[in-house]
Amino acid sequence: MATNTTGSIRPGYETTIITRSELSDEALKAVHERVLATVIEYGGEMVLTEDWGRRKLAYPIQKESRGHYSYFVYSGKPGVVHEIERHLRIHEHVIRFLTVNLEQEFNADAFRKQRAEIHAAAKRREEEREARREERMSERRYDRIEETAEVADIVEEE
Repeated sequence: MATNTTGSIRPGYETTIITRSELSDEALKAVHERVLATVIEYGGEMVLTEDWGRRKLAYPIQKESRGHYSYFVYSGKPGVVHEIERHLRIHEHVIRFLTVNLEQEFNADAFRKQRAEIHAAAKRREEEREARREERMSERRYDRIEETAEVADIVEEE
């Protein structure tokens, strides 16, 4: 279980943030650092930070059609969520955010292990997909070579 130095159990949370796509890397880094500082201030631990990059939004939000997605998993005292969301509401470049309570007795190590397994499975699927794609391409090349050889044989016979 995720514990701090005093040994008390902390609940786990995940927050997904969408910022304006034109936001500079430095400004985005400042938003991330503010979230991290708030988690530390509330005696928590940042378990995972992922940058999902710029993506097309499902529907326009505040006249924006693209946004930059960031994903955080952390633990901390219950007030941490309120404080993070307060800062996100104030920040003018944050379009949307969503915080989900994961567990009251959050185990950071188990979460990291589960997340690593998910990423490994996705990587294996992608490698298998790429291998099948390469196999299809080589079959197509072989078929073209055979067709070319047959045409050449026909031309030589005439």
